[in-house]
Parts: sequence; C-alpha cells; structure tokens
Amino acid sequence: MKNTLHATLALALPLLAAALLPAAAILPAASGGTPITATATAATATAATAAKPPADTQRAFSFIKNPDAMLREQARVLYRQARLVLDAHPPSARPGDERLLALFALDSLLHDTRLDQGPAFTALMEDLARRVAATLAGPRPAAPLRIIRFYNHGFILQTPSVTLAIDIVRGGKNVITGAGEQPFMDEELMRPIVARCDALFISHPHNDHADFRVARLFADAGKPVVAPPGLWETNAGHGAAADERGVPVAANAALWETLSPRLVRPRSAAATTPADFTLALPALAKPLAVRAYPGHQGKVPNNLYAITTPEGKTILHSGDQTGGGDDLPWLLKIHEQQRVDVFLPQCWMARLPLVVEGVAPALVLPGHENEMGHTVDHRESWWQTVRRVQKLPAPAILTAWGEHVDIP
Repeated sequence: MKNTLHATLALALPLLAAALLPAAAILPAASGGTPITATATAATATAATAAKPPADTQRAFSFIKNPDAMLREQARVLYRQARLVLDAHPPSARPGDERLLALFALDSLLHDTRLDQGPAFTALMEDLARRVAATLAGPRPAAPLRIIRFYNHGFILQTPSVTLAIDIVRGGKNVITGAGEQPFMDEELMRPIVARCDALFISHPHNDHADFRVARLFADAGKPVVAPPGLWETNAGHGAAADERGVPVAANAALWETLSPRLVRPRSAAATTPADFTLALPALAKPLAVRAYPGHQGKVPNNLYAITTPEGKTILHSGDQTGGGDDLPWLLKIHEQQRVDVFLPQCWMARLPLVVEGVAPALVLPGHENEMGHTVDHRESWWQTVRRVQKLPAPAILTAWGEHVDIP
C-alpha cells in the first residue's frame, strides 16, 4: 500500500505544481525529466510584448474628432435595429410599445437634416425597394387584398388576380420631369416592382406623387398610367422648363411618345362630379372598375381613386386632398354613393376625423409620413399620426415603408 501511495504522489505533485505556476512560466520537460520554470524566458517574452503592443481592437468603435462619421454609423445602426423591431412586431391596429418606439426612432433619424441623402438613408431607401420587390415576387396573398406601403403616400394593391400601384415615386428632386433630377432611389430598383404591377394611378401633379421615369417604365411595358388633369400636359410650375405639351425639354422625345399613348385621363380639370371608368388589363377577364372623384389640393386638381378589385374590395386613395373648401360637402357623402373597405388618406389631412366619418371605411391606413422633400416641419411624423388616428371613427393601422397588411 505504501509503495502505491508513494507512486501516486510522485506523479501528482509535479502536475499540481505546474497548475499553480503561470502558464507562461512552464517549459516542456526534458526527456525523462520534470518540468522546469523559465524566469529568463518570461522576461524575454515580456520585453517582446512591450516592443510590439497588441492591436487596439477598440479603435473601430472610437469616433473622436470625427463626429460626422459617428452620426453616419449611429444612423446605420439605428435604422437596422428599428427595422428588426418592426419585423418582429408587424402592423397592427393596436401597436405595442416596441413597435411605436421603432417608428419614433425612424422619425428622429429622418428629421435630422445632417443625415439627408447620406449613406444610411440611401441604404434605407434601397432596402425599401428590395423589400417591396421581394414581397411582389413571392406568393400572391391568400386574403382578398394585400396593401403594400411604399415611400411617402405610395401604395401597391395586390390581390389574387391583379396588382395596382398608386403614387409610387423614387423620391427626391425633379422626378416629375426627369430633367435635372436628384432621386432617392435608382431607376433600376423600380424595374422589378413595375414588372409585377398591372397599372399605375397618379393622384395629382406634384413631385412627391408623380415620377416621369416610373410612369415611363409602365408605358414601356405597355401598361396604363391613369393621370390627373394637368400632369404632363403643361409644366404647371413643377420641375424643369417644358414645351407646349408639358414634355421636359431635356427628355428624349421618343420616350415621351412611348408614355403619351398610355396615359388615361378619366376627368377634366373643370369636372365637378365623379368619373366612372374601366381599365382593360391583360391579367383580368373583366375590366377593372374605377371611380375618380374630382378633388383638389388647394387649386391643383387631385384625383381620389376608388378602385374596386375583382375580389370585391373597394379602396379609396386620397392623394393630397384638401380636407375642406368646396370639396368638403361631397367628401362627407361618399358613404352614400359607395361602400369603402379601406381608406388611404394622407396623415396630415385637415378635418381628417370628419372626412373619415363621411367615407365610413371599414379600415384606415394613413400615409405620407416623412416626405423627405419637405422641410422638417412638414415631414409628418409617425408619432403625430398616432395622435391623429386616436380620434378617428374607424380602426387605423400605421405602416412603415416596405411593410404590408393583408385584409380578410
């Protein structure tokens, strides 16, 4: 027994001693010998380390004396995090705190003019276009209607049988003419979206609702573009100088000739009653039924399109309709003329609760938050919309750019 104990201790004690010594102070044992310490070797290693310090892995997180770079990186991080939260908490008539905080974070970023058209904002817009294109490329909705939110007051209506775009634009300066433009999104990002849509509706001739090159993409594909009075007929004070037809002087005449035959104008500027019309689309066995209400934004003609899908859903898009003036009496009687399933008003419409009462929709999906072509005081916030919809006589769902809602 003593011999066994002695043998065990003989093996264990060197191992225990090695464990108690610093790892850097242990040298391999010589053949047949026991481990030895190496004070001189440790000192040499320390000197070498002092001569060549390790890389500073924290340098990438420091922005001392570079505040612009810090703000750009902060915007990139916050945009991404807000999107992750919104993906985890999709649109709802009763949004939770997480979703609201993500929307309000976007408000804060989009109101910081130092970040306008910076790399983080550009990435956000590119992500929007790719998300919408991916949604359209996926399976059609099982529900009768899917409403996809685009930039500003743009929406895409997707049903099992047809896909319709309303006021989709690339955003930026002068996109209504295509001359001297500074768009937020590249034209190539719009191609896969246009390819999946059957028609384009434009409410009124303002730069944040009408995009010459997007309309031309529809026309190039042989698809109709439903336009309001005054759009691409005269310059109307928007964008670059135009000839007598309203064609931008910098635009190729051949491109205009492609667009012109595809323009559908359902009503004149002087119209005071709704115009009922149909659109024959290759995707549909029967023409699409549409009513254009003769609205205005101030004095600018503004079409409110009531589109009834083959699945029996009617969607009313407000454009930038003024919530008062001479149009108010008939706005308050829309519910007497037709049923509206979903109303898409601009969030800042005057007398919005009163107009919603007159339309009497089953659901409200407001739009037009954070139009980046506006000054900050008119970049309407999602937090403002939250306050506004609390007094509506119908349920409302707030959507961020690129999101969609399926309507049963």
